[in-house]
Amino acid sequence: MSERNRYMAQHKYNRIKAALAEAGRTSQELAEFMGVYATTVSDWCTNKNQPSVQNLHRISEFLRIDIRLLLMPTNWEAPVRLVAEEEPAVTRPKKKKAKTVKRKRSK
Repeated sequence: MSERNRYMAQHKYNRIKAALAEAGRTSQELAEFMGVYATTVSDWCTNKNQPSVQNLHRISEFLRIDIRLLLMPTNWEAPVRLVAEEEPAVTRPKKKKAKTVKRKRSK
């Protein structure tokens, strides 16, 4: 096993295997949907290799889940809260309205 593959196997970046199980789908079904070899999906599931962002998007479509559920969270102590589609992912502070200065009318 190469150094890169050993490193990838030690660190989990995706949770495709768990997402497949939660959805009741198999890696073979995913491979057929994606048009890739079953070994490619197996490598993704075991974190030997990682799918591209485009492939992650297609996997999320196949499983009908939010793409973020396919990735491991980076902060284990903070609870994961997914934003609904109607809500913005990033909220910006509201802009303060400029104060209008009343001018005295000259006669």
